Amino acid sequence: MSVIEFRQSMIAVVLLISGVCVGCGTSQEGPELAPVAGVVMLDDEPLVNADVYFLPIENTPGIGGQGRTGEAGKFKINYYRGGQGLPAGDYRVAVSYRLMPDGTPVPEGDTTPPIESPASESLPPRYSSQEQSELTATVAAGQPIELKLTTKK
Repeated sequence: MSVIEFRQSMIAVVLLISGVCVGCGTSQEGPELAPVAGVVMLDDEPLVNADVYFLPIENTPGIGGQGRTGEAGKFKINYYRGGQGLPAGDYRVAVSYRLMPDGTPVPEGDTTPPIESPASESLPPRYSSQEQSELTATVAAGQPIELKLTTKK
């Protein structure tokens, strides 16, 4: 094979790979998101500074999202891939309320992995575990979500 034939072959290979890579991208923007807002109550009191996770179940599209409760226990959910809200559908919901040894909530934005953090979960797994939570919610446009948790038996 001559140098010219080799160069022509390499150019053909590069163009072929480039064409394949261009086709690898997606033109879809993702699922349509509905705003998700609500409130978390613990024993009829607003739960402030808790993390709220929405995990799609059954045929609900998307990957879920999370938010943090603020004043009066109110929250808004952000989609994990960007944007506010979630695709309409059914979700398992987990509410985590981790407290530092002094009893204060984990500061917002703390990125310390739970296994390395001195904080501990104060809610039972039936609320706090993303795998075991018994909480569910249906996301529909314009429908606020109220999560009522209780520690009382």
